[in-house]
Amino acid sequence: MPKAIVLGGYGLIGSACMRALALAGFDVVGIGRSRSAAAASGGTNAWIIRDIPSITVDQWREFLTGVDVVVNASGALQDGLRDDLEAIHVTAVSRLAQAAADLPVRIIQISAAGVSEQATTAFMRSKARGDKALMQTAQDWVVYRPTLLLAPQAYGGTALLRAVAAVPFVQPIVLPDARIQTVHMDDVTDAVMSAAKGRIPAGPSQS
Repeated sequence: MPKAIVLGGYGLIGSACMRALALAGFDVVGIGRSRSAAAASGGTNAWIIRDIPSITVDQWREFLTGVDVVVNASGALQDGLRDDLEAIHVTAVSRLAQAAADLPVRIIQISAAGVSEQATTAFMRSKARGDKALMQTAQDWVVYRPTLLLAPQAYGGTALLRAVAAVPFVQPIVLPDARIQTVHMDDVTDAVMSAAKGRIPAGPSQS
């Protein structure tokens, strides 16, 4: 049975990927720092309860023993009391890539459309640096950069749009000329499964 690890496995994208991988016959292990969130996510998957940026290269090598696929769906939108963008988006990815450099494991990185080291937000800049670290070090990787994600659950940007749409009588107009490109969660998980099963070559992709 192939084995997969999902970083951020109880998050919006991570939990969907864990379900899809399990349905496809993978032995799935999730990694996240919250035991209660892992338990609340449901399912029968195994969990490693760790703060992902604290995992060392040597510890990653232990975790990757016998693993075929790693899906990195972990991340944060901004720095905060519990979140450090540089730590989760760059340091953690760099260590994972170093550990996987000589191993037959495919890393699937969930990034974001428009990432750039010259971007106007710390989120986009740190995501770009993490992507770069992965591409330069790991031997087998796929980077997906999805646009605004649509899912049954409200989260992040879609939660904001739903809140604005719920305002009665008067609709506030914010950036009226801006265009929004969206992607559905099912399309993201389908793309992840294609990469996990080796149906697409290594390299960057837009989903």
